[in-house]
Amino acid sequence: MFTPSQSLRSSQPQSDLDALLTRMRQRLYPETIPVLASYWLKTVYVARHERGWWMELNDLLRQVLRKQLLDGPSRQALTDIQSWVQGTGLRSGKMPSAPIAKLEPLRPTPKSEQLEPYIRRLLNPWLVAEVACLLVNQSESGVPQDCGIPVLAIATSLERLLLRDRLSPGTLEMLLQPGLVSPRDVYPADAEILTDVVLALLGRTWAPKPPVMPATLVGVTAGVPLPQGYGEAVRHASYVQTQEGDEVHVPIGVSQASEILKGDRVRIASVIVTMDGRCWMSESLQGGEQHSVIYKPWGRLRIDLSADHAKLVVPWPDPQLHWPGTVHFPAAFEIFGREWHESSWEMDGESAWLHLVFSRALPITEIQPEDMGFRRSHLASVDMAWGALQTALSTALSQKNSEPIEQLRRADFIPLGRAILELTKLATSGRLKHEAIETQLGAIRYFQAEIAIEYGRVPWRILPVPAQTIFLKKRSDPALLQLLNQVFDGFPEAPSETTSQTSPSHAA
Repeated sequence: MFTPSQSLRSSQPQSDLDALLTRMRQRLYPETIPVLASYWLKTVYVARHERGWWMELNDLLRQVLRKQLLDGPSRQALTDIQSWVQGTGLRSGKMPSAPIAKLEPLRPTPKSEQLEPYIRRLLNPWLVAEVACLLVNQSESGVPQDCGIPVLAIATSLERLLLRDRLSPGTLEMLLQPGLVSPRDVYPADAEILTDVVLALLGRTWAPKPPVMPATLVGVTAGVPLPQGYGEAVRHASYVQTQEGDEVHVPIGVSQASEILKGDRVRIASVIVTMDGRCWMSESLQGGEQHSVIYKPWGRLRIDLSADHAKLVVPWPDPQLHWPGTVHFPAAFEIFGREWHESSWEMDGESAWLHLVFSRALPITEIQPEDMGFRRSHLASVDMAWGALQTALSTALSQKNSEPIEQLRRADFIPLGRAILELTKLATSGRLKHEAIETQLGAIRYFQAEIAIEYGRVPWRILPVPAQTIFLKKRSDPALLQLLNQVFDGFPEAPSETTSQTSPSHAA
C-alpha cells in the first residue's frame, strides 16, 4: 500500500531512526504513538533494505533503549519495533519481499482552498463511518485483530479512505500543510494520525512540526463583556513564547477594550483551544498599541471514547461554590468536529470542570467542489456491495440463470441486479433497439434510486464485459451516450479507456 521514494531506499538507518525519535518527542497525544511506530516501520519496510541495513537498525535501537530516557509509550513502541526486526528478518537471514500497491489512476491535484472541506469530511463523517464498518466487519474483511485498538483502527480507516480516493503525491503533500483546518473542525489526535498515514503513503519518515495555531473559542462565562464577534478574533490570535511560558494573544480594538474596563471589575473569563489540542484560560487584558486578551495553557483536551457516548472534560474559568439552580448554556459547544452539550460540573479545589457529552457531528454545509478531482470517500461496505453484485452478474451469465443474483445477501440489490442482467442479455442479443435499451436503462435508474443515498450510482465497472464492449462501440449515438452517463458512474469518456473486467477487490 506504500510507495517508497528513491531517497528513502538510499537512506541510512540512523537518519530514519532520528526521524522517528524526533516525531515521538513532538507527539501531541502519546496514546497515538503505536500508530506512529507502525506506519514508520511499514514505510522503511517497503523500501526493501538489505539485511545489513536491518542489522544496523537493530544495533541502533539497542543503544537508544539502553542510553536514552524515554517515556512509557515511546519505549514500548521501540521495543516492539526491535522485536519485529529480530523475529522477522535477522533470524532467517533475509527480509521478506513487500508488495507495493500503485495509486493509479491518480486524481488531479486540487487547489489549496478546496482541501479544507475535504479534510473536514475525511476526519469526521467519513472516518467515523469507516471505523464503524472496520470494527463491525473485522473478521469478514480480513483486518488483523490488533486493529481493534481504536488508534490503529483510525489509522487503518484513514489509509483505506485515502487509497480509495487515489490522491496524487502532490495532493498528499498538500494535506501536510499547517493551517488548513482549525480545532473547531477536527480532533488534533486524528490530525496527528492522518499525518502518519500520509507520510507513509509518500514513503517519508520525516514530518513537519505539528502546528500550534489556529485557535478556536470554546466558551465564555455568563456576563463577560467580550465584544460581539470575539470568536472571529480568536481565529486570528497569535502564539507567543515568553520567558514566563507560552501565551496566546487575541487582538481586540480600543473601543472593545474600553467596554470591558467599564465594569466594577475586569471580567474576561473564557476558554480557547489550539490546534495542538491545548486548552487555554484567559489570564489578563493587555494594553498598549495593540489591546489583547492574554491566555495561558491549561492542559490538553482529550476525547474519552470508553463509554457509549464520547465525552470531553473542559476546565472552566468560573469556579463557584454554589450554582444558582440548573446551569445551562444557550448554545452547544462546537469543537473537534463535534457538537457537545453540558452534562455535569465538577469542583476541584479552586477549579471548575465542565463535563461535555457528544451530541452529533458538526454539519458541513459546504458543497463538495466538483472540479477538485475527488470522488466522495465511501465505506468499504459500499465497495463490497458492488463487488458482490459484479460477481453475481458474472456467475449468472456463465451459468445462464439468475440464481446467483437471487441469492445476494443485500435484498435491495436483487431488483437492480435483475435489471442489469436483462440489459446485458438485450445488448448481446443483436437486437439493439434504442427503445428497448432506453426502457431497460430506465428500469435500472428506477431501482438504483432506492439505494443511491447509501451506495451511489451504479459503477460502470460492474457491467459485464460483453455489454460494455457493445455500448462502447455505440459512442456515435449521442442519445444512448447520454442515457448511459445518467445511469452509470464512471462511464469512459475517452475511447482509449479499457473495458477489461477485473475481479472484485475491496479496499484494504
